[in-house]
Amino acid sequence: MGYLTLADGRTLDYQVRQSARAKYMRMHLSAAKGLVVTQPQGVSTRQLQQWINSQTDWITTHLPRIEAQAKTHQQALSLPDSMHFPITGEHLKVIYKTTDNNDISWSYHAHDALHLSGAVEDTAFCCQVLQKWLQGYARRHLGKLLEQIAQETGLHYGSYRVKGQATRWGSCSTRSNINLNYKLMLLPTEWVRYTLIHELCHTVEMNHSKHFWALVEQFIPDYKTTHMQMKTAMNQLPAWVNAK
Repeated sequence: MGYLTLADGRTLDYQVRQSARAKYMRMHLSAAKGLVVTQPQGVSTRQLQQWINSQTDWITTHLPRIEAQAKTHQQALSLPDSMHFPITGEHLKVIYKTTDNNDISWSYHAHDALHLSGAVEDTAFCCQVLQKWLQGYARRHLGKLLEQIAQETGLHYGSYRVKGQATRWGSCSTRSNINLNYKLMLLPTEWVRYTLIHELCHTVEMNHSKHFWALVEQFIPDYKTTHMQMKTAMNQLPAWVNAK
């Protein structure tokens, strides 16, 4: 992470992505990630900084458009007034309270409400806090369901983690360690069960061969229907859960 001082006196943070494959220094400016600079192997930090400084005219030219996109994106975001989690059957009201605190804290009351207080007028910040809370909630409940299904199927895994993958619902390593997406908490129960069984089957077959799908079919005879439905599931999620 670094920062660049623009001609008008403003400072712009940027991220550095080191790459062994890249041949040239590159930069990408977007509403979602801000300024990202690629540093090829063999390019020193000093060389990179000099190059970034030489690109301030390009950045200044394109920054207003990106800032407008970010503002439009934030305005389009709507915070949830409730959340429902099919695998637990829990329905929560989400209550927001503005205070003088620059941070946002939460208070969870099971089967009732999730209270957020602080700088809740910052929609993007609220989204980040909701995502963090949901990840912790998912870690508890997806873990219980994974253990339950492992016992039902007789399939064994090493460890599990809960992440916020952008495109995957889950993954399984060659050591049988399973990663699950916390956004699964917002999906129908049968879709969640399918995902967990899918990843558990990878502890036996680390591929998508006929043998793998035959194993999945043993536990979910109509898995093809759910598999097709889940191809568009990521696009059906509420905007706040994918906000950056």
